[in-house]
Amino acid sequence: MRTQAIILKKIPVREYDELVVCYTKDSGKQVYQAKSILRPSSKQAGHLDILNLVDFSLVQKNSHPIITSSYCLDTFRDLKSSLPALAAAYFLLECFDKLVFEGEPDPKLWDFLHSHLCDYNRLAQKGRANWPIVIKLTREDLLKVMGYDPALPIEQLANAHFKSLQFARRVVK
Repeated sequence: MRTQAIILKKIPVREYDELVVCYTKDSGKQVYQAKSILRPSSKQAGHLDILNLVDFSLVQKNSHPIITSSYCLDTFRDLKSSLPALAAAYFLLECFDKLVFEGEPDPKLWDFLHSHLCDYNRLAQKGRANWPIVIKLTREDLLKVMGYDPALPIEQLANAHFKSLQFARRVVK
């Protein structure tokens, strides 16, 4: 089975493996295992970087499905080269990690995540964005797409602190 996904975060397990938390186009938020990705000789390591849009195959095993033959479709290079854009993107990824349930596909959420990362990439390329407003509007739009009141405090909704939001506030003053 092949799928497209945006990498939300990675969690080290064992000596060389990682769990890759991603939002997939077809299956929603999923956790997959990347075997030997932390080895210096790993060919998949660069492809499975956080914030990348990737295409990969899966092999079913006992615990988590294993990622094989991955390749990167978009690295969002301009976004990653701008600290304010990166802060906004990490906030968006943390929202998906903390607010979106695993295994519930939603084409609107996929479109939202992908289009916002593309927008952040374009804004970073232009270099003239009002990032505090971008983050505020993104938060409100995400809550609307998820069916919540946009005025609701996101940290209250997630019942957790957003480290990326604290970082973004310091970076994008």
